[in-house]
Amino acid sequence: MFSEKSSRQLGRAFVALAAVLVIWIFEMGAAPRGHAEVRNWSSSWIGLDVLEVLGLLATAVLLRTRSAYLAPVASAAATLFALDAWFDVMTALAGSDWYTAMAFAVIAEIPLAVTLGAIAVIAPRRAFPGGARVVRAGRRQQQEHSGSSDRVFGPRANR
Repeated sequence: MFSEKSSRQLGRAFVALAAVLVIWIFEMGAAPRGHAEVRNWSSSWIGLDVLEVLGLLATAVLLRTRSAYLAPVASAAATLFALDAWFDVMTALAGSDWYTAMAFAVIAEIPLAVTLGAIAVIAPRRAFPGGARVVRAGRRQQQEHSGSSDRVFGPRANR
């Protein structure tokens, strides 16, 4: 999948980022919020941040173990960070809150989403190089042994 060195480095980086997010979660929980009229507003944000931490940690572990589950977990984590960036910016108050949300989105959340998304795309290719060729070769062998593609794939397989 990935080289041993790059897997270790990415894993360490994700664990460090998860630790930073845990600190941020406590900061968010302790800070008094404005006059939002939404029930459980800060709990919702803290919940999203906790899911991001779990996504980073799971991605780090799966990178280290070279697991086949890396791609879907990294994809889910990427989605969480993209959603966090979107909702941070869209729900921020005008002024310094908006600029802070935009800075976090540009500096942290969007690059993390892109990195995790790239891992999700690259991981299956590294795990199963030429995977499509293997599947096609297996189907050809099945057709040769069965004598007819109709028995293996149904009557419309060759159309």
